[in-house]
Amino acid sequence: MKKLLLIIISLALCVTVSAQQTATFTVEGIVVDETGAALVGVTLFLKDKPGVGTATDPEGKFSIKASKNNILVLSYLGYEKVEVVLTEGKKDLNIQLKPDLQQIEEVVVVGMGTQRKVSSVAAITSVNVSELQVPTTSVANLLGGRVAGVISTMSSGEPGRNIAEFWVRGIGTFGYNAGALVLIDGLEGDINTIDPSDIESFSILKDASATAVYGVRGANGVVIITTKRGVSGKLKITIRANSSISHLKRMPDYLDAYGYAGLANEAREVRGEPLLYNPVEMEIIRQGLDPDMYPNVNWRDEILNQNSFSQNYYAAASGGGESARYFLSMTGSNQTAAYKQDKSSIYSSNVGYNTYGYR
Repeated sequence: MKKLLLIIISLALCVTVSAQQTATFTVEGIVVDETGAALVGVTLFLKDKPGVGTATDPEGKFSIKASKNNILVLSYLGYEKVEVVLTEGKKDLNIQLKPDLQQIEEVVVVGMGTQRKVSSVAAITSVNVSELQVPTTSVANLLGGRVAGVISTMSSGEPGRNIAEFWVRGIGTFGYNAGALVLIDGLEGDINTIDPSDIESFSILKDASATAVYGVRGANGVVIITTKRGVSGKLKITIRANSSISHLKRMPDYLDAYGYAGLANEAREVRGEPLLYNPVEMEIIRQGLDPDMYPNVNWRDEILNQNSFSQNYYAAASGGGESARYFLSMTGSNQTAAYKQDKSSIYSSNVGYNTYGYR
């Protein structure tokens, strides 16, 4: 009887210890990036516990049931993997993920989707989108000096024509299609119609192995641009305004009418010809007594502006839920020219350049 009682007590102790070891508790927290902004869709799971996992909601928050000393693993594309040992005291966590730049570089855009960079033998250059977030007239003006193998030239500073032309590894063919093929979200488009802030990824396919899928249109390289999409979460509004001023620094010195008349007489005298202006006319010009017959106009000041201005505006809104998301952006730019215009004249024309766009 005593032996039977000892066996029952031992079994009860084992059940109690087992129940204590398997006791679970709820762990809650939030996951943020290096700037403190909440990350949506971060994968969380318990190490060596198949099937136990979750993901962060639109506010970056999560909730998961765990046992003591379980290891919580956090994984997110572009960020370093984090492991956290859970205890009953850690029920409200604030976890910050650090960017993994090496991991981001491993994925490149190719002709038919994406591919790991280590397995790609083609000449492909992925441009860091953060390098394009600078005030500029066009995205094409930013490629020169930032992308290896891209030749960029600008032939004019006139508003509307101050947009660079670029070639990938030189000019392969001549004619209408001498430039690179630009694909925006899979459709052929104009790189100058998109704002840098709307770009999600930017890749350039250079050699034949990378552009073979595009046929003859890809003979001079292919530029693949993916624009931003709506992200599930709260409404996010982005507004940007830039302004710049251009100054004409090197300008010819103005020669007034009296100085011009003196040089004209000197030239005629050297050639043995009669003077163009007699002493009386020279005095009239010097005194400015007859501005209609002998005008003294500084045409440089009348025609040219010493300063010209440029403004760029951008506004975007994004958000939505799991089933529907939205993204809206509006852009505008205004450039004034170095040439003055008489607004009272019926022949007055706007020599500046204004552009507007929306997505």
